[in-house]
Amino acid sequence: MKHPLGKIFLLLAVLLLPLSLWGQKRIYTKSYRLQDFKSKTTKVVLSGNDALNASLRQEVTSLWTISPYEFCTPAQYEKQKNNPDICFLCIEKSRGIVFLTLSKGGRSDDPNALKRPLEIISLPIAGENDPSGQELIYMPAFISIIQDYTEAAMDSETAAYSGLKAIARGVPRGVKVYSAPDEARRVFSGQLPDSAVQILISPDGTTSSKPRHKLTFDTRDYCLYSYSKS
Repeated sequence: MKHPLGKIFLLLAVLLLPLSLWGQKRIYTKSYRLQDFKSKTTKVVLSGNDALNASLRQEVTSLWTISPYEFCTPAQYEKQKNNPDICFLCIEKSRGIVFLTLSKGGRSDDPNALKRPLEIISLPIAGENDPSGQELIYMPAFISIIQDYTEAAMDSETAAYSGLKAIARGVPRGVKVYSAPDEARRVFSGQLPDSAVQILISPDGTTSSKPRHKLTFDTRDYCLYSYSKS
């Protein structure tokens, strides 16, 4: 193998072996599995309280453009969650945080990897014991951020596996960021000039509880500027 050609052939063999194994095991990347997302119906599961359901229904109706959608009950979701031809947008809770999760349906034991369930993105929107109701105020931004990420994940494998940070653009120069809860709400509701807001999401809405999520986004087009978790 001292000859240069021998080294080249060995390198090619090493590089091509994983590809042949890939084909045999039918391993599909996340971005590849999202290529048919726009052709599938997304079922929006209304499983929260009345106020949250009303907000979710209103903002999805106003802003959801990435795929066909329908609203459904938790009972209907249970009957359809194993269907690989349906996607779901639903409320989930973990470690004291309320998430808005977009996923593809399916059975985890399906021999066809393309038909297994897939979590697309899980976006923190509130703390379970946070009484502020900010998830209702910022629902338009949450819906937009989920769509922006999904679009990016369909176009880029790197974005697909990078999560929310894949669409975080960074705060443009000259843009003022409001982080005080009262000021942020006033900006978002149009009582102060359009700018950017940073919101904190923790189990009780305070900086003393964990996990803590921080999102910064524009109040006009809702693009995500930054996301962090601690």
